[in-house]
Amino acid sequence: MTKWRVALWPLAIFSSGYVALLLFWSFGDHPSGLPGLFVFRSATWGDGLLLPLLALCLRVLTLRLRAAEPTPPSRRGTIAVVALAGAALGCAVVLTWFLDDHPELNWTNPRPHYFNAAGKYHAAFLVLASAAFAGLGADLAVHLRRAGTAAVKRTLTSSWACVALACMAAYGYLGVLDSTRGKATAGSTVSLTAMAIAAAVVVAAMFLFRDGQGTAYVNTLVVALVLTVFTVTFALAHPHMSALTYAALVSAVLSGLGLTATTEPGSHVSAVESLGVCGLFGATTVYVSTAHSDKLWMAVAAAFPATAGAVALRWLRANVAHMPRQSPVTGEYGMAAGISTCLLLSSMFAAWISERAGDEYITGGFILTVVGAVLGGVFFQYFKSDFTKLMQIEGDPTGRSEGQQASPAQSQTARRVWIRLASYSLAAFAAMLVLSISLAPSLGWRPGGAGLRWTVVFSAVGIAVLVAALIAKALSTASEPHQDWEHREAPPRTDTPAWVCAVGGTLVSVVAGAAVAHEGAFNGLAAVQAVMIALFATEGILGNGVWLHVGRTTPASRSAAAAVALAVGLTTYWSLTGLIRPGGRTAHLGQSLSAWLCCAVLVFVLVVSTTSAVYVAGGRAYWTDYPPANNVMQDAFLLCVLWLTLGWLPQTVLTHIPASATERWAAVGTLLAGFMLTFCPPFLWTLENNDTHVCRQRLRRGADEPPWPTFSDSSFTRIAHLQRRISHFSTSVTSHEHGVDDQEPNANVFLVRLSGHTAAQNSIALLLAIVSLVGAVGMTAGFTGESERE
Repeated sequence: MTKWRVALWPLAIFSSGYVALLLFWSFGDHPSGLPGLFVFRSATWGDGLLLPLLALCLRVLTLRLRAAEPTPPSRRGTIAVVALAGAALGCAVVLTWFLDDHPELNWTNPRPHYFNAAGKYHAAFLVLASAAFAGLGADLAVHLRRAGTAAVKRTLTSSWACVALACMAAYGYLGVLDSTRGKATAGSTVSLTAMAIAAAVVVAAMFLFRDGQGTAYVNTLVVALVLTVFTVTFALAHPHMSALTYAALVSAVLSGLGLTATTEPGSHVSAVESLGVCGLFGATTVYVSTAHSDKLWMAVAAAFPATAGAVALRWLRANVAHMPRQSPVTGEYGMAAGISTCLLLSSMFAAWISERAGDEYITGGFILTVVGAVLGGVFFQYFKSDFTKLMQIEGDPTGRSEGQQASPAQSQTARRVWIRLASYSLAAFAAMLVLSISLAPSLGWRPGGAGLRWTVVFSAVGIAVLVAALIAKALSTASEPHQDWEHREAPPRTDTPAWVCAVGGTLVSVVAGAAVAHEGAFNGLAAVQAVMIALFATEGILGNGVWLHVGRTTPASRSAAAAVALAVGLTTYWSLTGLIRPGGRTAHLGQSLSAWLCCAVLVFVLVVSTTSAVYVAGGRAYWTDYPPANNVMQDAFLLCVLWLTLGWLPQTVLTHIPASATERWAAVGTLLAGFMLTFCPPFLWTLENNDTHVCRQRLRRGADEPPWPTFSDSSFTRIAHLQRRISHFSTSVTSHEHGVDDQEPNANVFLVRLSGHTAAQNSIALLLAIVSLVGAVGMTAGFTGESERE
């Protein structure tokens, strides 16, 4: 109930403020020629984002303190008096607007001494909002005055406090801009005076609650300032930002998150530090890419002071604010800072050049290849050390808690590593994507403009989401860890979720198949890639759902796996053909990528849901370290990476650079080289080290079968053993399907199946890589492909 009460305040502010004004603007009468709703950023960004977020932060901070000590009845009168004072201040502002003989006219105040319907409503909202925020602030102040020193410090150094201060500062700045956009009037003067009074109260309150901990609050003020700068910069630059700038912003924020996740053992990933670094990187990227400057050096050099600011923030938290469990600046952090600088530089340069058509394309093409090589070298070594650390953590039997479950320390360390890996991987992809697209016009790239059938896309995604909702209980069962690994509990056996997945997979197949048939054309490379992706998904479903646990498939689980495999194959083929080249014409790149994301969500949800359904249909307790749903999520993520880098990306480049382009070989190679140099080394190494999971499990469980792979095996030896491992895997599964189902498997049987499971995944991935490379070369040379249509 408390959570709902917290959510009511921001929802009420958002609905009664921005939503109501938007309805007045959309459906009401307002005079033309006067400044409208979207001219006033304090009414759009302020009422729509900053005020609701401020209300949420104030309530969260207050309720955390109230949980320790409720509000005394004697203080409620004080809160009411402060709220009335806030209402009086709001009334003074509104009254000044109304009585001003020469106001700055706008859509709610079209002439002096007159408010239209929207103006009257806005005046009432301003008075009520002033009272509400004064009361919320007074309630928080009362609890802070009664709380102990430790509670005050914990509250005022939290991420909620940073966001609250940033919301107040940003709203005040936008309000000042709106009030000073024209000539000075009595109304604007009173508005500025009211904001100055509010700011003075906030500053005085911070000094009032210092409790001798002033240095600890420096961190809060710095992060709040950074967030304020980011919010204001984004709000001002938003009308001028292109889709590529947003992608560069995503890359910058993710590179900042990866940097803050680089911590020492025993430390934690600080939300306050993450907000500060991500805000700093985001503000720098938005400003550099949209500022009216033709200086290339700014786009190149700005990444270095931004990274230096991130390092300074960590030093401030560790050496000045002395925040608990704060990781210091280390050599590993310095390496991560170098990677973040490289990612930030490439994304800012790409966003900058996309906004300014110039003569830097030749230099940019060279930078694209060099950045790919640097990321593939430096980033790969960092990726490798992170992945090695993750494998050591998950495979260390001495660090496990009772029942052979991962200990809290193992889980926390693994979580930090996964955050860093995911953040840097996605940031690298976004940076290379923006850089490639920005340089594409000079390489014969033809931007597409054909629209997509979004109704069909959303219908297919909706079916997958509905399937997941209908089998929510099976998903929950497949996600529950064993309380005691030595005494595992089997899930209640039921075929109903599997039949639901079978029906859902069939419906998705019908929708995707109809969309494919509507296109008419056939793409041989895309068909082979789709089959490979479908095989990978099928192995992930059956392997994680039943085979690794030495269970037996049922008619329901086999039907579900077959239907979903068909759905995955058709969806993949559709994403590589009709959603890139609808009707033989080139689609807009942003729409094509968005459609791929929808398809990826569809496949991810279907694969995870079907694995869970197959698991409960098998009725066997899982043997792996983690629940089946968790395991298949990793496999589904790897599937999406394969699909994106080896399928969607080459097909998109080949579509946008037609056969008539000059030196098509060089153009296609330049665009793909950066991606391949960045992602191929870590990707291939990940596949290779997928086998070391078998080695770790063999040591932990004391098994002696199978004898391969081993830690010392070379890549060629592992590839040579793939066929043998898959053969043993197939023999084990086939023999059990016709054997007795009540026998509990031993460690050797489990290891044979785990070895075959990873071997099958690696084989499919390697075949997909080979097929995609050969097929892309063939299509570039003109041996195959679809006919072009203008």
